[in-house]
Amino acid sequence: MSILPCQMLRRMVLGLNPMILADDRINEKQIQPSSIDCRLGNIAYRMRTAAIPKRGEKISDLIKEHSLYAFELNNKSILERGGCYIIPLKEKLCLPDEFCALFSPKSSIGRVDIFVRALADDVPRYDRTRYGYTGPLYLEIVPLSFSVNIAPDLEMVQMRIRNRDNSIYIDTEHILAMHSDRGLAYDDEGIIERALIENGALYLGVDLKRKIIGFEARENLSKELDLNKKYFYGADDFWIPIKGPREELILTPDHFYLLSTKERVRTPPECAVEVAAYSENTGEFRSHYAGFFDPGFGGDNGTSAVLEIRPRDVHFRITDGQQICKMVFEKMTEIPDTLYGKTGSHYVGEGPSLSKHFLKNQW
Repeated sequence: MSILPCQMLRRMVLGLNPMILADDRINEKQIQPSSIDCRLGNIAYRMRTAAIPKRGEKISDLIKEHSLYAFELNNKSILERGGCYIIPLKEKLCLPDEFCALFSPKSSIGRVDIFVRALADDVPRYDRTRYGYTGPLYLEIVPLSFSVNIAPDLEMVQMRIRNRDNSIYIDTEHILAMHSDRGLAYDDEGIIERALIENGALYLGVDLKRKIIGFEARENLSKELDLNKKYFYGADDFWIPIKGPREELILTPDHFYLLSTKERVRTPPECAVEVAAYSENTGEFRSHYAGFFDPGFGGDNGTSAVLEIRPRDVHFRITDGQQICKMVFEKMTEIPDTLYGKTGSHYVGEGPSLSKHFLKNQW
């Protein structure tokens, strides 16, 4: 298996026989090095429950059975904290049998604690289609920390296309070779680390030694966060800074935290990366929402990966350097003709960073 790069995605969108379609024209700015940003449509459904379709079931059937009401989206539409919504995406698929689609929230969405998962007809799982899928796409959205303003065309999820060839995920031996040759993980001084690489993944630890080690979302706010605005909000209105350095941090159940990895990481041009949970045996918490790293992520010296953590059930202690997530590497079909950050990015540098909705450098 391998992931299609931007030049192949362009052909799937703009070619004579498009495989990625929309009611209106897909903007080339939606095409990223290894993914396409998908847009919200014009109508939202407030659901009484989250659900995935059973075999043979369409998402429209789920909506008819379990929706409470529908409303047209405009620039003042609000999704309430804790509510479950399904919104059709503008993009649709007409894939040949050798291709499937994978989905992950965009970084700016994961960092404001919005639980976003893609749905497709007759696919009884989230965030992927079957091979050869033809049909509409939907987004299930649950704002967990803040009520949010949305609008049509808002990009909340990114889609990768994977082909079905004889390749596989990059194994431990090849990850070790890439790290030895070019460096995948760095320390604060830019020196290549002796990273933990095993079981086909690069493992990452949490950093509690910074002056500001992260942020905790404020609870029960009466104000909404407008997702259409960039560099607009004062961070203090929505976040509590967590001061360091410290040896450990106690996480409270059902609270949301932004922390960062101790390692600065980078993705080689020939690879796409997905961040996954370290192990289900290491604690009852979610360590990340947005999981896709594009080829070229991290530049020359690496960028800290942000951890989007929501513990469940009980208080949980994490310690400085504790391994908390892993990077899984997958081959690109070709090296993308545009790499991450070449046209600018909000998410570069060291340490935890808030989403692009907030003013920078406030603490």
